[in-house]
Amino acid sequence: MPLQLLNAPADYRSPLLEPLQIHCEQGQIDLKLEWINGQFWLHSDEVKERPIGIEIDRELARHEEFFKKSSLQKELLAKAIGVKGPHRPKVLDLTAGLLGDSLLFLSFGCEVLAVERNPIVAFLIESALKNAQHPAIGRFHFRPGDALTALTELTAIEVIYYDPMFEDANEKTLPRKEMRIFRSLIGKDLDAKSIFQKALEKNSRRLVVKRPRHSDYLGDRPPLEFVGKSTRYDVYLSRQIP
Repeated sequence: MPLQLLNAPADYRSPLLEPLQIHCEQGQIDLKLEWINGQFWLHSDEVKERPIGIEIDRELARHEEFFKKSSLQKELLAKAIGVKGPHRPKVLDLTAGLLGDSLLFLSFGCEVLAVERNPIVAFLIESALKNAQHPAIGRFHFRPGDALTALTELTAIEVIYYDPMFEDANEKTLPRKEMRIFRSLIGKDLDAKSIFQKALEKNSRRLVVKRPRHSDYLGDRPPLEFVGKSTRYDVYLSRQIP
C-alpha cells in the first residue's frame, strides 16, 4: 500500500489527500504518515528515528524567547529580506519545506505567503496549520502548488525568498539522518534556475536566494550578499531602487 495514515481520525478530511495518494501511486512511494498530538508526522519504522513533522506553536515560541535576548537587527536573514527599524516586509516564500524560514519570518513580524509543490510536504504543512494556535499564524498564508504558477499569478510582491534544494551542497555536512530520509522523498530542485529567472523577472523589491556559503550563484553575482558560517543569502534588488 503506497500511502498509509496511521491512527488517523476516522472523520479526517483534506483536499490535499487525493493529490497525495496519486503522487505516492505514480511515484511508487511507500509512505506512512502517523497522527500524533493532533497532526500528521512522517513515520519511520526505524526505532531510533523520530517522526518528522512541523511543531508550529513550539517553534514560534522558541523564536520569541530567542529574540527577547538577541537583537533582531543582527540576524543575517532579517537583514537580507530588508527588516529595518519598524519596517517588516511581506514575504513570498517559494519553497516552504518544513516552514523553517517561514516561521522565522513570522517571528520577525512579517506577513508571509508560503508555497510548496511537493504533495507530501504540503499535506504535512496543512495538518500542522490546522493544529496551530499561535496568534502569529494570522499573518501566515499557505498556497499548495508550484512556484512558477505562483509567480505567474501573483502581483505586487515585496520580497521573494527562494531556498532550492541544491545539487552542489557539501556532502560532508549532510543533515541528521531523519532529514536525509525526508530529502530522499522530495528530491533536488532541478528547475532552480528557471524559477530563479522567473522570480527575477517579477522585479520585486528584493529577491533573496539562500545558498550554501561556497555554492555557485544561480545567476549573475548579486549586488548584496549576507554571508554566515555555512549559509549565504544572495540579494537581488529591484531595478527601480538606486
